[in-house]
Amino acid sequence: MKNLLDPKLLARFQERPTPTNEIVDFLDTHPDISTVNLCRIIEISPSQIYNYRANLKRKPNNVEENDDSVESKSSSKSFNRYTAEEKFSLLENYLKADDQGKAKLLRKYGLYDSDIKRWRDQVKNASLEVLGKRKQRSDKKSEDQIEIERLQQELQEQEKTTAKLSTLLVLQKKTFDMLKRKTKS
Repeated sequence: MKNLLDPKLLARFQERPTPTNEIVDFLDTHPDISTVNLCRIIEISPSQIYNYRANLKRKPNNVEENDDSVESKSSSKSFNRYTAEEKFSLLENYLKADDQGKAKLLRKYGLYDSDIKRWRDQVKNASLEVLGKRKQRSDKKSEDQIEIERLQQELQEQEKTTAKLSTLLVLQKKTFDMLKRKTKS
C-alpha cells in the first residue's frame, strides 16, 4: 500500500503510542486521509477511533464549528438530531462534494453513509408522493370538468324543453284568442 502521509507525521505516530484524541484531531485537520487508511498505516483498529468519536458525542457541551447554514449537533440520538431543512442542506452539500469533502462532512457531523442513503431515499419518496398528489389533483380537475360538462348538457336540454313549452304556450294562447274572436263574431 502506498503511504500518502508525510514521513515526519508517520514517525510521530509510530515512535510512541499516540493518544486517540491526537489521532482524531489529526484526521479532522486532514480530511484527505480516511480513518481506515490511517489506522492501517499506524496499525490500530478503526473501531478505536469510531468509539472515541461516539463517546465525544455523548458528552454534554460538545460544541463544534458551523458549516454553511447547518450547525453540527452532537448527541447520542442519531435519528432526529437534525431538522428536515438541515438534513436536506447536508444532503445537498454531500452530493456536491468530492470524495474528500464527503468524508470530511460525514466526520464533522458524525454521520454515516447509511444516514445519507436513508435521507436520499426519504427525499425521493417524498418527491414521488408530492408528484403523485399533483397527478391526483389534475385527475380531480378532470372529474370536476366532466361534472361541469354533464351539468351544461343538462342545462341545454332543459333550455330546449323550456323553449318548446314556451312555443306551445304561445300557440295555445293564440288558439284561445282565435276561438274567442270566432265566438264573438
